[in-house]
Amino acid sequence: MEYLISLLLGFLIAFIGILPPGMLNMMVAKLSVNENKKAGLLFGYGAGLIVVLQCFLGLYFAKFLDSHPVVSENLKKFAVLIFIVLTFVFIYNGLKPKKEKAEVTIENKKNRFLYGMILSSFNMFAIPYYVFASLTLSSKNIFKFSTSSNLFFVAGAGLGTLLVFHIYVSIFKKIENKVGFLIKNINFIIAAITGIVAISSIYKMVSS
Repeated sequence: MEYLISLLLGFLIAFIGILPPGMLNMMVAKLSVNENKKAGLLFGYGAGLIVVLQCFLGLYFAKFLDSHPVVSENLKKFAVLIFIVLTFVFIYNGLKPKKEKAEVTIENKKNRFLYGMILSSFNMFAIPYYVFASLTLSSKNIFKFSTSSNLFFVAGAGLGTLLVFHIYVSIFKKIENKVGFLIKNINFIIAAITGIVAISSIYKMVSS
């Protein structure tokens, strides 16, 4: 049962984290529309492989922090500062005038898998996201940092990620107009999330 729970937790955490429109899932959708579904899914598989590695690293760092409370407390203070800075950065990006972006094309269409791996590697939020999520689950005694549990969690994260990519490939045409609003306001949405995390973290630090 413990392993099944770990698998489901990894699946849900990854699914929730990657479901909102972002660089990876929008590229999956774009490739499936502009080229074909195979190209979109190849990109998604490459991106998913990196997500699995990022999840594994996130759990590794989370386990270290969980066993070193002093280091964890110092990092929490640093993380609050980072979230505050990120909040203002995303607000600034949302307010500044939008520039026309040139279309990026890749001549060799056989490297969609590698392209997915490269773009996914640039996602700076993935590892901290899995660190934060797994530490939160551990603090609630829902998840344990054992080797087997970690492997099932990572496997679940991979499955959750790939399911989201398959959803975008399958239904993007039907929701394209609705997604457009989210894309235009994505900076404000992320700013709201980072702002809430920063405020709640400060509250916990002051009240503890």
